[in-house]
Amino acid sequence: MDLILTPVRVATSKPARQTYLNTVLFMITSTILLGLAMFAYILFYLNYVPQIGIERVIHLQYGDGPNPYGIAALDSSLVSQQPYDIIVSLNVPRSPPNLAQGNFMLSLSLLPPTYKPTLPVSPTSIIKRTSTVSPEDVLFYSRRPAILTYTSRLVSLSERLLSLPLYILRLRQESEVLHIPMTESQSFSKGWKNVPGFVMLELQAGQEVQVYDVRVLFTARFGGIRWLMYNHRILSFLIFTSAFWFSEILFTLLGWLTIRYIFSPKTEVKTELVKTEETDASQVEAEGEEETDELDLSDTPRTFPTYGRQAPLRYVPKVKEEESEEFIMDETAIQPLAAEADDEDEEMEAYRGGRDSGVGTSFSEGAERSGLARRRSRGAK
Repeated sequence: MDLILTPVRVATSKPARQTYLNTVLFMITSTILLGLAMFAYILFYLNYVPQIGIERVIHLQYGDGPNPYGIAALDSSLVSQQPYDIIVSLNVPRSPPNLAQGNFMLSLSLLPPTYKPTLPVSPTSIIKRTSTVSPEDVLFYSRRPAILTYTSRLVSLSERLLSLPLYILRLRQESEVLHIPMTESQSFSKGWKNVPGFVMLELQAGQEVQVYDVRVLFTARFGGIRWLMYNHRILSFLIFTSAFWFSEILFTLLGWLTIRYIFSPKTEVKTELVKTEETDASQVEAEGEEETDELDLSDTPRTFPTYGRQAPLRYVPKVKEEESEEFIMDETAIQPLAAEADDEDEEMEAYRGGRDSGVGTSFSEGAERSGLARRRSRGAK
């Protein structure tokens, strides 16, 4: 029965319950931190990776000056230190005035966000307004030529005849879309004042030019991390989210250890120190006991031989005192064995003075007894 209940006791013990609680808390914290890491990556992506394409429609103003022009707001869509390709898209009809126009110029100006355009009220006011734009207000300026595609009369006539059903059904128009690149890889320095807030386009072809639609396209050229995040979104999401998650877990553990170290009672530290000292003392005592288990020959009495007829020396240790654990030995610890030496001398003399024939026999013992009896009888008389 004990063998069956042993795993249950181990699984329900206090260390096991504490381990379960720590595991649950760690999983909950990790899940919350993972959600925060995903949210942080989304915010990082939206703030770091700009829009790859920004398009603004420009409404040209006719009759307010020598050339039609228009201004459009960018609404802080551009990002500093990001290369852009700027393209102007013109949808113009293939009318006789446009075909007779030939080449004409497009003037593009990027203005700072501090620029404040005003509504025109008369031709003279708008001419004055456009002519008084100072060079300090222009962050970027570019002029590029444009022209309609030339086709001969025969080709244009045959094309119209073949496409006549499409023209009738209004599935096709006699117009052409011109894409004029104004600049390539244009970037802007740091600072909100250095990022364009308005774009102004002017068609330097007089009032006779005819235009259906005008658009300005800003196309971002990504590189480095932005290119990776835009072209490989799933891979970059996994990499950056994992990096954010591990960083959050690391800093959370460091903060938890710091708080525990600051707010933990000092008595625990003292008890731990006392426990370590007790364990060290017990280890030292155990080692001392192991050393004292061996036989100490200095605690036993000994006899040392001497030269000639001198009495042998005998060493007798004293009993240790109550307060001291060391043995004290004085000059009288080593003493000659006088009584034993005298007995040995008498035996040697008896052995030398006796006869070989009577030593150790019954005759010699009888002679000694008769001698003693005679001495006693004489003394009695």
